[in-house]
Formats: sequence, structure tokens, C-alpha cells
Amino acid sequence: MNIVYALTSNFVKKAEPSMRSVLEHNPKAKIYLLTDTDKVEGEIPMTVIDVSGQDFFSPNNCCNLRNNFGGYINLLKVAYSELLPKLNKVIHLDADTIVTESLEPLWKTNIKGKWVAAVPEYKGKYHPFGEMYYNMGVALLNLQQIRADGIVQDMVEYLRTIKTPFVDQDAWNYYGIMHDKFVPLDIRWNENFATGYTDEPAIVHYCGRFDWYDNPKVFRHEYLEKYV
Repeated sequence: MNIVYALTSNFVKKAEPSMRSVLEHNPKAKIYLLTDTDKVEGEIPMTVIDVSGQDFFSPNNCCNLRNNFGGYINLLKVAYSELLPKLNKVIHLDADTIVTESLEPLWKTNIKGKWVAAVPEYKGKYHPFGEMYYNMGVALLNLQQIRADGIVQDMVEYLRTIKTPFVDQDAWNYYGIMHDKFVPLDIRWNENFATGYTDEPAIVHYCGRFDWYDNPKVFRHEYLEKYV
């Protein structure tokens, strides 16, 4: 099982609770970190990949670099298939997620012929590409199919030229919905304010809460406090 995070190095510390929760429930999982350095300190075993030399996005060719979601490293989620050429399938997790159980059922989701398995934002109001809109904070990605369909450069060009509020998530939704490449997942695999809530979340996602790491009153703090 391959788990991938894409974070600037100054944000890695805040991702450690998520990584600890992954390994507690999935001790054989391999964690990959795409970041802006090859030196990341910490006790969590992971493969660190320095993407600072990437040429997908730069200040000269991309209108979305100043978005609040993390600059070029966040945008690179659309290029996992190229940046991780030896992997055919990965689970992407945002830093502000906590895993509460084994991810094996998610990992074994049938995504043959598709690009992404993700949870629709049933309670969200942002649906610019049709009736569905998927939250990419948790996503099972079929890198092999993405390579075969050659869609990466289209998504890169989209993010270079079209200013969009939810950056890579909008690119995935625009092309994935257009080409029918999404597999919808149950809410419990990405519980948050936009997807909805469940009594037994497998992954809690604190999206939209910039104080999630420090706020003891944040919703579902009982899951977070075990790992901070």
C-alpha cells in the first residue's frame, strides 16, 4: 500500500499526526513525501522525494502559484504519475487527515479503467462541472491508467492558464468528470463538512479549518488528539 503526501517542508510537522495514524492501522504501508528538500527530520519512516527541481509549474508559466493551498507542491498532485514512475497506484492524503482503521478496503477499491476514487461533496455548494464534485483530500489514484490516457499535460496546462479557487481539485474534477474517470466512495473515507458526517469515519478530514492542528475544540478532535 502506497500513501503519498505533497507538502512544503515547513508543513511536514503538521502532517505527522496523519502519518502516525496511517501506520498505526496500516503498519506495512509505505509513505512517500513529495517536498521541497531531500532532508526531512523525524521518526516516521518515509521515502522523501525532492521535487524542488520540477518544471511543471513556475512563476513564469502558472497563474495559480499564489493560491493559499500550498503553491507548486500542492499543484503537483496532478503529476504524481510522472513524479512516481515506479508506482501504479497510490492513496493521496492531505496533511489534515486522521485515519481511524485499516485502509485495505480503500486500497482494494476497483478502479480499473478509471483515474480516481474519491468522495463526492454531497453537502458542498460548489459544483461547477455538473451534478457531482469530488473532494481530493483523500484519493485513490490509478497512476497506471493516468499514464496510459496521457492526461497529465492537459491538467498541468489547465492549472497554468486558468485561475481556479480549488487548484488541482478543480483540474481533477474538470477532466475526470468530463471523461467519466471517477469512482465515488462512501462518505466514511473522507468525512468533512462538504462530504457529510458519519458515525464511523474511516478517515476524518479537517479541511477548511486552518486551526485544526491547535484547536482542542475542533470537530472530531478526539481522533486528532491521539496522534499530536
